[in-house]
Amino acid sequence: MNQYDFDLLLQKYLAGECTPEEEKQILDWSENMLQTSQVTISKSEKDQIRKRLWKRLSALTRPNSVFKSIWIRLSMAASVLIALAFGSTVLWPSSSSRTIKELAITQPFTLPQGNIEVKNTSDNPYRVVLEDGSQVTLQPQARLSYPEHFEEKSRIVHLSGEAFFDVTKNPLKPFFVHTGELVTRVLGTSFNVKSYNDAKSIEVSVVTGRVSVYENSKKTQQTRNGIILNPNQKIRFDSEVKMLVPELVEEPVVVHPPEKKALFVFEETPLPKVVSMIQDVYGIEIVLESAALENCVFTGDINELPLYSQLKLICKSINANYELRGTTLFMSGEGCRN
Repeated sequence: MNQYDFDLLLQKYLAGECTPEEEKQILDWSENMLQTSQVTISKSEKDQIRKRLWKRLSALTRPNSVFKSIWIRLSMAASVLIALAFGSTVLWPSSSSRTIKELAITQPFTLPQGNIEVKNTSDNPYRVVLEDGSQVTLQPQARLSYPEHFEEKSRIVHLSGEAFFDVTKNPLKPFFVHTGELVTRVLGTSFNVKSYNDAKSIEVSVVTGRVSVYENSKKTQQTRNGIILNPNQKIRFDSEVKMLVPELVEEPVVVHPPEKKALFVFEETPLPKVVSMIQDVYGIEIVLESAALENCVFTGDINELPLYSQLKLICKSINANYELRGTTLFMSGEGCRN
């Protein structure tokens, strides 16, 4: 059972709608939690827990409850509410990689419209698995809102803060991320979105696949701002001037790994060939602005270096320099001297 399914099961339990088999799963979890928990709390925290506990118990002990034993119900509610008192989401204990620390990560709750909202109140990233298998890693203070069940023709979520998305491919159900004034549309890919309420800009960067980013406005598709992003590209949306600014990510990664590990070992290799190989591996356009550079050759091993370090070393050896404009790199200079 994954986290998503267990959250739904827990909601059914608290509502008194579980089958006997489902009730046993919850009670087994409760017993495990009480036996393995090592959480220590102060007197003030105990007082807060006690107040929240009795408030919830008064709601749980209604006459039409399906539970046979009030003591079972009280024990379960106590363990659940202790977790809630720490601002936590309840985690299924079968995964040995999860720790007590993770119990203080998020607090999910159902919105009136049927959406589930999760806020990461911890200092560490927290992963949310959606119904379709898509994974969203929330950074601290990020908030994600998503439906319990996606619509028939689309998958729509709302984000405030920063999160990394790894979306399950489904050509028949595009995935939309709403972040204030921008919408990111994908079919299946991985990308990062940064959108804080107090920030003046929204940022979307792509790791794999392609995404479409456009304004979330009443403009027509022909008049609203929009752009297609490829891997190693990002977009910044300035909310004040309503402008989309395409750029490269700070640290481009290999998109198409070379077949041979030693691909970037060159010996008297013409510069146009060196540049072409780099373009293919990183999926980034590099333009030789100076004709003099086309006659240069490069010798060196740049396999273990990040992209920008590779370019610096190449430029230094051929008396050139490079400049980033938007999502394209330009190399210029006097070139090598024969």
